[in-house]
Amino acid sequence: MMNLELVVKITDELTEIVWEKWQSKLYFVSEKKLVPKIERGIYLTLEERQIKTAELTKSKSANQATIGIEVPWELEPALLLQQCINAWEENGLKVTTKNPTEKIPSNQYDNLTAFQSDLFDVLKFLGYPMEKVKKKPAKAQHRWNKNVSEITFYIDYEGATGKAIWRKRNELVLLKGAKLKAEAPLNKDGSIGFAVRFANQLRAEKADKVKDFTTVEDIVFKSVNELGNFLYFAGTNSWLVLKDDKGNTIDSYTVVK
Repeated sequence: MMNLELVVKITDELTEIVWEKWQSKLYFVSEKKLVPKIERGIYLTLEERQIKTAELTKSKSANQATIGIEVPWELEPALLLQQCINAWEENGLKVTTKNPTEKIPSNQYDNLTAFQSDLFDVLKFLGYPMEKVKKKPAKAQHRWNKNVSEITFYIDYEGATGKAIWRKRNELVLLKGAKLKAEAPLNKDGSIGFAVRFANQLRAEKADKVKDFTTVEDIVFKSVNELGNFLYFAGTNSWLVLKDDKGNTIDSYTVVK
């Protein structure tokens, strides 16, 4: 469990953090401000809070934001720099250095790793990414078309069954005779999640069209996801659940490529 005890001093020139646990200091200097000289230091230059370079000497340019790290006396700065470079590389970050590659002695690895791990925790806490952020895939977009309105799609998921026709852009019709999933899924702690609450609300609104978990009239929904909530409490990608008589999904007919 992370436990940080830091003393912070903020001035017009820089932010100084005193780190008693390691008898160390960290300096955060914004662009065009003077970076202090650190006797046993490592200097990180930044672009939009991303670490770009790591060196044992400070940059002559004052145009980049910089983090200065005062290396604890029991650690060798060059070896700590190498340990950080190795860790960034493992985490998918590209941080460059002009310092020659160092081989870390096995008898120093534990101390170097301990400080590097604590340092990364501090930097992450302060909003500096220490690993590559994976971009979430863009959410697929779907578009109604006249051809799809002529297809009957079949539903068979976790006990819920039915037929649906995407009649108009905002009208997805669940045909009479569909069977609803009866038992709502619960969270691990036994509570009801948002999807279930939303589904229960939908079912309450359309209660006059359902008897014994079977629809007795056609019901019009605004979207595929709304239909999925109503029938089986969501929990899956409904665009892949609705299929034609050949097994082709409604996604394959309507996804925008």
